[in-house]
Amino acid sequence: MIKDRGSQKWTAMMLPEHLVEIRKWKQEQFYDKKRELTEWEIEEIEQTIQRAFKMQKLITLTLWNNNHLQDKSGLVTGIDPYKKELLLDTDISVKRISFYDIQDAKLVDADD
Repeated sequence: MIKDRGSQKWTAMMLPEHLVEIRKWKQEQFYDKKRELTEWEIEEIEQTIQRAFKMQKLITLTLWNNNHLQDKSGLVTGIDPYKKELLLDTDISVKRISFYDIQDAKLVDADD
């Protein structure tokens, strides 16, 4: 009986550029999709950030970073409307976050 190696036997006949593109295509299958926010959602995120800044409350921001969504929590210490950034003071450091990377914003309650 012939032992079949599946797709391995075809890789020897492929160009290295093709192999690179196939690996990249397989990785893209696991990317999160960045969604376009509506005006209502943008307005709600802005209000939540303003409320957290004025009341000095903890906020959790859902950020779009390298094709993945991640959460960052901290205090909003400054907002720069010209550079379209905000300063988020986390436990470790102060981070500059672009408005375009923010997908969601939630206030952190002290009860949690």
